Amino acid sequence: MKLRKPRTVIAIALLLIAVIVGCSSKPDVPPQALSNPEPQSVSTNQTESATRLATLAFSPNSDDLKRLLSTQTCKNCDLKGADLSEADLTGAVLQSADLRGANLSGANLSEANLIQTDLREANLSSANLSNAKLTAAAMSWTGQEGGYRRTNLQQANLSGADLITAYMRGVDLSKADLTGAHLHAADLSEAILKETNFERADLFGVKFHHADLEGAILKGDALLGADFAQANLTNADLEKANLFWANLTGANLTGANLQETNFAVATLTDANLSQANLQKAYLHAAELSRANLTGAQLNQSDLSAGILIQANLSGANLSGANLKRATLTRADLSQAILQATVFQGADLVGANLTQADLQKAHLADAYLTEANLSQANLKDAVLTGAKLSDANLQGANLEDAINVEPSETSSSETSSMDTEHQRIYHMAALEWPNNHAKTIDSAPHHVADAPHRLNQTAFVFSF
Repeated sequence: MKLRKPRTVIAIALLLIAVIVGCSSKPDVPPQALSNPEPQSVSTNQTESATRLATLAFSPNSDDLKRLLSTQTCKNCDLKGADLSEADLTGAVLQSADLRGANLSGANLSEANLIQTDLREANLSSANLSNAKLTAAAMSWTGQEGGYRRTNLQQANLSGADLITAYMRGVDLSKADLTGAHLHAADLSEAILKETNFERADLFGVKFHHADLEGAILKGDALLGADFAQANLTNADLEKANLFWANLTGANLTGANLQETNFAVATLTDANLSQANLQKAYLHAAELSRANLTGAQLNQSDLSAGILIQANLSGANLSGANLKRATLTRADLSQAILQATVFQGADLVGANLTQADLQKAHLADAYLTEANLSQANLKDAVLTGAKLSDANLQGANLEDAINVEPSETSSSETSSMDTEHQRIYHMAALEWPNNHAKTIDSAPHHVADAPHRLNQTAFVFSF
């Protein structure tokens, strides 16, 4: 058998290689060209939803987010950092969910269940949270470098919201609407509350210490036992608010509207009330030692049994005010307007009354030992039984000053005021234990100390 020539073998081999290479090589055509699908129209809503879900898909909690958007229910979900801005979550159930750092700006969360939800560092600016349930919700924490990492609730609508015992330290609620909200025992310490509206809100036992409440509206609010220590209440509106037993130690109330406000047994030690409007305010047995009341309007107010040791009342208007049995030891009342003011039995030992206008003032049985009354106007003043030993009366006007029997200088001038204030005080005292589950033993120091002051002054009223 003859063997084929080597040249023929090589030619056959080359032919086989060419065939194999030709079969394996294909033109570079994209898959879309091969399938050639027809274009489809997509609605705007579908596009927005797809964009949102596409964004969420990169997050490890995408399943929880999809569930929330489709069912409005996501208890105990991990929603950290979720972008839910402008989302409609009306009535959503997010109880105990983790929404730390989430963007909920402009979202509608009205009537949502956010009980025990973690909202620390979340952005809820301009969100609608009306009638939402936020009981025991967490909205603040302290960073490693110190200071608060705040939840942003600027201009949010929280009207009627349930924020009982909510932890909101350092939260920014400036210009937010909390009308009719329930904040019983909530913690708003160091919160930013500028121009925030708390009108008709339940603020019993709320902690506001070191909070910035400049221009805030707290008109007519129930603030029994609230803690405003070191808070800034400059130009705030607290007209007719009930601050019975409240703590305002070191608070700044400069220029605040406090007309007809109830401060009975409240603590205002070292508070700044300069230029404040306290007309017809009720301050029975209030602690105002070292308080700054310069230029304040206190006409027709009730400071009976109040403690104003070393208080600064220079230039204040106390005309027609009731200071029966008040303690004003070493207080500054220079140039104050004290026309028809009642100081019956008051302690004014060492007080500065230089150039004060005491026309028709009632100073019966007052203690004015070592008081400075130089150039004071005491025209028609009642001085029956007043203790004036070592008092400085140089240049004082004593024209027609009255010194008559005690029976002729009864408390008829202030009987109508006392009757009304007896009623207010009695109602406030009853409201404390009956409407709120809080005992004196577990109350803050300023509250626990109040009954002692109350017992000492209870004789002023007839219950």
